[in-house]
Amino acid sequence: MRRILLSQLLVEDWASPRDRVIALVECRAVAIDRGGARSKRPSIPDPSPFAGEPAMKPQSRAPRPLRAIAAPRGLTPAPRQVQSLRPVQSGEAYRIASPPVRGLVTHELAQALETVFARFASERGFTSGKPIEIHLSRGFKPGAEGHDEGRAADIVAVGEQGLQQWKEAWEQAIAASEKSTDSQRRTEAVAEEKKRNLGYGLYKALQDLGGWRVNSGGWSMYRGVMQLFGPWTDTEGPWRRMQIEHPSQYQRQRLTDQQWVLRSHQDHIHVAK
Repeated sequence: MRRILLSQLLVEDWASPRDRVIALVECRAVAIDRGGARSKRPSIPDPSPFAGEPAMKPQSRAPRPLRAIAAPRGLTPAPRQVQSLRPVQSGEAYRIASPPVRGLVTHELAQALETVFARFASERGFTSGKPIEIHLSRGFKPGAEGHDEGRAADIVAVGEQGLQQWKEAWEQAIAASEKSTDSQRRTEAVAEEKKRNLGYGLYKALQDLGGWRVNSGGWSMYRGVMQLFGPWTDTEGPWRRMQIEHPSQYQRQRLTDQQWVLRSHQDHIHVAK
């Protein structure tokens, strides 16, 4: 296994020899291959209209004196901690079907996800001969809130369907059960959908593990709440939809924040560690 330090990010190639991990670090694409060196940038022709013309002789100019400027007290930036990233790996009964670059996260998050995936796949009856596929859409991404340190991942599909499709099937099953006048039949219908719906099952498996990241500061949208968001957050938690009859100004802002979070995570599960 090779390790390459790239602009405060320690990227490790844990993929199979055929896989290729591409990490976008400060707007630079870096290819990491087990058997090869870092890919070279292609040469870009000079777009200037004066390309090919003889260079003009620079005018002589006296050097300007340099003046030292002291940094303001208390504003010296603290050194950034080096983060070690790796792709989330496939297990015995589950397979990560998305490209490794979409699951590039910290070791802590990768291990937590692999633990949940393995337990979920085993409980649902999947095996090494018939593994369940899981698709990640985003791991580390520079400049993206929650993803710029590799501490968050987005899960977009499980089994043969996307999370949005699983949620639509869930809502249809619940609506059909509510039409029944028999309470026992309603209970059995909901229980059957919980057992059948892999999207719901994966969300609950992530919730059961717990211990996901809670930001005490930073981006206001995620502040003070556990970062497990998805199609079932409003009814299952951990951040259930709030109902406040006479909200204060602060509460109105948090209601607006929650509405944005719930609306933005209807087609995927966001989890951070």
